[in-house]
Amino acid sequence: MTSQQHQPSNVLYAQAGGPSAVLNASAAAVIETCRRHPQRFGRVFAAINGIKGVLEELLVDTATLDADALDSLKYHPGAAFEACRFDLDPMEDNPAQYERVLAVFKTYQIGYFFYNGGNGSMVTAQKVADYCSAHGHKVTCIGIPKTIDNDLALSHCSPGFGSAAKYLASSLLEATLDLYSMHNTSTRFFALEAMGRNAGWLAMAGGLIKQQIPNAPLIILPAERPFNREAFLQKVAAFFESHGYCTCIVSEGLVDINGDYISIENVEHTHLKDYTQLGGVAHTIAKIVANQFGCKTHSAVPDYLQRAASHWVSQTDWQLAYDAGVAAVNAALEGLHGVLPVVEVTSTDPFQWQFKTVELFAVADLEYRVEDSFISEDGMDITQAGLDYLRPLVQGERPLTYRDGLPNLRIMTFETVARQLPPYQAVK
Repeated sequence: MTSQQHQPSNVLYAQAGGPSAVLNASAAAVIETCRRHPQRFGRVFAAINGIKGVLEELLVDTATLDADALDSLKYHPGAAFEACRFDLDPMEDNPAQYERVLAVFKTYQIGYFFYNGGNGSMVTAQKVADYCSAHGHKVTCIGIPKTIDNDLALSHCSPGFGSAAKYLASSLLEATLDLYSMHNTSTRFFALEAMGRNAGWLAMAGGLIKQQIPNAPLIILPAERPFNREAFLQKVAAFFESHGYCTCIVSEGLVDINGDYISIENVEHTHLKDYTQLGGVAHTIAKIVANQFGCKTHSAVPDYLQRAASHWVSQTDWQLAYDAGVAAVNAALEGLHGVLPVVEVTSTDPFQWQFKTVELFAVADLEYRVEDSFISEDGMDITQAGLDYLRPLVQGERPLTYRDGLPNLRIMTFETVARQLPPYQAVK
C-alpha cells in the first residue's frame, strides 16, 4: 500500500462481474463524491462493459448526468454501465492488452481508477494500476466491493448481499405458506435454488423465514456441506411425519461427498480456462424426493431475479453500497493506492458500520464462506448465531416509484465520447 499525491486528474469508474440490486448506488456515490472535490478530481468517466470497455474505448463522460439521472441511477437494477465477465490475460501472454489500457489511460489523463466488483476483479484492478505506474503513468487504483454471494473476505459483509438475501427469504416465506395450503392434496416438497458457487450465504438466508414461522419444516443445503442423500431423505421423512410437508433452499454449488457438483448447466470453453455454469440443483433435489416418497414436488430457480430485485431492496444494504462508493473516493483523497474499502461493524444494537481499507492483493484470492457456527450440526439448518448475523442486513425498504402498476424503470442509455484511438476488439 503506497501513498500518492496527485494534481487534479481525471477519473475512470467501471463495473465488473454479476450485478446486484444496489450496485449502481456505488456508482452514483463515486460520481457525486468526486464532484464535491473538483480540486482533486477532473472529468469522471465511466466505462461501458468494465475493463472490456476500457480496451475498446467505450467511455461515458458522467458530466452529462444531471441530478435526476443520478437519482434514477441510485434505484436502477443491473449494471447501468454494463458490467462484464472479462479478465485480462496474464501480461506475459498478451502484453498488447496492457499496452492498450495504458494508451487509453494516457489519452484521457486518467489518474484515478475505481473498479467496482468482486474478489477476482480486484486482481484486474491492481494489475492495471501497477502496469500503468511501471510505464510512467501513475494511477491511483481503488476497489469498490460488490457481490451478492457475500464471499468477499476480510469484510463483515458484501454490499449487494443483503438485498438478495431479503428477496430470497421473502420469496421462500411466501412459497412456504403456499406449500402449507396445498400439501394435504397436492405438493408436499418445494426446493428453491440460491446462487453461490462455493459460498452458501444466500441459501442460509432462507433461514430468516423462522422469524415468522419458528417451527418451519425447513432444510437448508449450503455449499459448505457435502450432500448426504441418506441423511437428507431421513430429514424430509421426519418433516413429512411431523408437518406433512417440507420446504428446502439449496446452494447452486452443492457438491456430493466426492466434491463433484450435484448439477451443472453448462461449461464454457475459452483459450485460458473453462467456466462452469451451475444450475438445476433444486430440480435434482426435488426429483430425489419425488422418487423416494412418490409425492408431488416443485422447484424454482430465481437466477437473475435474486440479484435484480430493485423493488425489494434492503435499505441497509443500499446504504452500505452507497457508503462503499464514498469510502473508495475518500481513500483516494487520503492518497491511498491499491486498496479496497471493507465493512467493519462498530455497533450491533443498533447496527452501525464504518469502512476500513485492506490491500487489494490481500483479499483478491480469498473467499469468505459460511462460518461453521452459523450451520447446524447436521449441516442442514441455520443456528441462532447465523440468524443474528443475517437479520441486520435485510432491514428497511428502499421506496420505489411506480408507473402504470410497474416499477418506474427503464434501460439507461449513455452517449459515449468520440474515440481518439485506433479501433480495438477485445477477445475473450
